[in-house]
Amino acid sequence: MPEYYSDQKYKGPEAIVVAMDIGTTQSAVSFAHFIPGVYPQGQMVTSWPGQHGGIAKTPSWVSYRGGTLKACGAEAASDFKEDRDNVAYWFKMHLNPNPPSDSTFHSPRLDIPPLPARVTIEQVYADIMRYLMDHTRRIFGESETGTAEIWDRLRNTLVVVLATPNGWDIREQATLRKAAIRASLVTEENAGQLLQFVTEAEASVHYALAQDPCQWLRKKAVFSVIDCGGSTVDTTVYRCLWTKPLSLNETCPSECLQAGGVFVDRGVRVMLERKLKGSSFSNPIVIRNIVDAFEREVKPMFDGVIEEHTLEFGAPDDNNPSLGICEGRITLSNRELKPIFDSVINQIVEHCSRVIIREKVQRVLLVGGFGESPYLRTVLSDKLSPYDATVLKVGNSAKKAASVGAIIKHIKQFIVARAAKATFGGCVRPQYDEKLHHERQHTAQPYPDGKERVDGAFHAWIKKGTVIQGTFAHKLSYHVAWDAALTSKNELAGKLGEIGIEVFAWEGNGVPTWCKEEDGTSGSVKNMWS
Repeated sequence: MPEYYSDQKYKGPEAIVVAMDIGTTQSAVSFAHFIPGVYPQGQMVTSWPGQHGGIAKTPSWVSYRGGTLKACGAEAASDFKEDRDNVAYWFKMHLNPNPPSDSTFHSPRLDIPPLPARVTIEQVYADIMRYLMDHTRRIFGESETGTAEIWDRLRNTLVVVLATPNGWDIREQATLRKAAIRASLVTEENAGQLLQFVTEAEASVHYALAQDPCQWLRKKAVFSVIDCGGSTVDTTVYRCLWTKPLSLNETCPSECLQAGGVFVDRGVRVMLERKLKGSSFSNPIVIRNIVDAFEREVKPMFDGVIEEHTLEFGAPDDNNPSLGICEGRITLSNRELKPIFDSVINQIVEHCSRVIIREKVQRVLLVGGFGESPYLRTVLSDKLSPYDATVLKVGNSAKKAASVGAIIKHIKQFIVARAAKATFGGCVRPQYDEKLHHERQHTAQPYPDGKERVDGAFHAWIKKGTVIQGTFAHKLSYHVAWDAALTSKNELAGKLGEIGIEVFAWEGNGVPTWCKEEDGTSGSVKNMWS
């Protein structure tokens, strides 16, 4: 990808950065070799075992035998076809959070395929991360500026960037961090420095703007990037501050919807089970073969107009005219397929259009695998045209926007300010206020400073929606008091060093009064870390 380079020579120490996008159905990797005095340039891994060269994506499949890793990617294709119970697929959805009702991460019902027996989600991620890194090392050794010797020399300082959905936070990142350590991508000691996370939305905007000539982009222009993937749709709105150098602000918290291509696949499977019930074609293998053919041949080009779609799934002697089956081919009508697409796409359009209309967006950039859908683009354009918002498809379907964009972000930092997705704060003991704390009046008690205080109140640091500059720092003054009568000098001396504090996040609107329920259990305010 020679077009993804910096216009400035690199001035730091020599380094390698590897960006991974482990998607619901496909995964991809990009990397960059940063050399002092050289213009940085990104590169995609476009050669994967079991696939023809030039394909930048590999299936997110991990197969096991008795709980032990057997194969990854396209090398697990035969297991995926013949023994799917021993294959981890769509496993990304196991990590999706279960949101409260007021969260911006919305989730429709979908049965998630179970993981193979005796296999954990952390193990699956560790196995596929190791697989992706091993083959990235091979490709790096064949690249223009890289060799196996350079990789080995820089391996202990190699930076790993993982792209994650907008709706994931510190808990999902903790699982990925454990998996990365387990896969030996980083160590316990250096993970804080060498393992980084970027939201898929932020990576996608870097990809979109590098792909698009941006002749429309002007100072104060407002645009949106919608990343439609296999199971999540991320929507982010930006305002252009400057064009040279390009600087962007998020205008509001990004949103995440659990929807995408796999929901269409599941709908087609349910429709086929109903359509073929009672016939000789109602067995799971036949239905699976038809769904696989649909996913390859129909879903990417479905436009809601073509009346019939014919899929090859069996042998020439497979016939049942009443079911539309002739010589191993089945014909599915637009009347059967369109409601399935509508059930997913209408939800996406309704969700995305709310923030686009509210923020008066002028351009909508569609990226991601499901973003290639002609029908999605048509429905979204029809919805937004009365509001003068133009929908543009961006990029190459052979590439994954998030993995490419994560590397571009490392080379070109477009976004200078982000909107906080939640209200963050700490737990304090404020002076008792009858108006604010009346419901816990019975817990108020005198403290060593002589004031009557209540425990467990939420003190907001950053409110949801606040636009935060990339160099943002916020200082607050806290004090801790001890009762001299109950604390010895030795104990006090040991406590007068660094003091840790729990960090809490509130994803709803407004600011909560309390961090926890009165019994000490967590309520809707999340305990992020301490």
